[in-house]
Amino acid sequence: MVLIKRIKLIVRPLLQNCKLPTSCWGHAVLHTADLIQIRPTTYNMVSPLQLVCGNQPSISHLRKFGFAVYIPISPPQHTSMGPHKKLGIYVGYKSTSIIKYLEPLTGDIFTACHADCIFNEDNFPTLREDNMYQYECQEIN
Repeated sequence: MVLIKRIKLIVRPLLQNCKLPTSCWGHAVLHTADLIQIRPTTYNMVSPLQLVCGNQPSISHLRKFGFAVYIPISPPQHTSMGPHKKLGIYVGYKSTSIIKYLEPLTGDIFTACHADCIFNEDNFPTLREDNMYQYECQEIN
């Protein structure tokens, strides 16, 4: 029960500080669970992940939830004169080298290599307004 309250205390500000609808709460909960694993607790000076693995976890891959990330478009899908990156909305990470992002036009979730992306933590895009996903995010599998 204490863990659920802790997650709620972190998720609420994450969703309030970005422009995603509240239906995206599942993505915020998963991101929060990842954050809890890598930060020290009040009972230990080390994180739960450090207790299990033995070494201090890296935090260099952490970014703000819900901000703009520009993902490279693969060569067959872009032209030499067209855009080479597309807009995404950062919703977490799978590993230190793989990020998860939402496609703003459809609300679908995808992954991309962290090193290939450009991050803009000052811009918080919304899901496309004239789309049915304005108020709903894709179901989390």
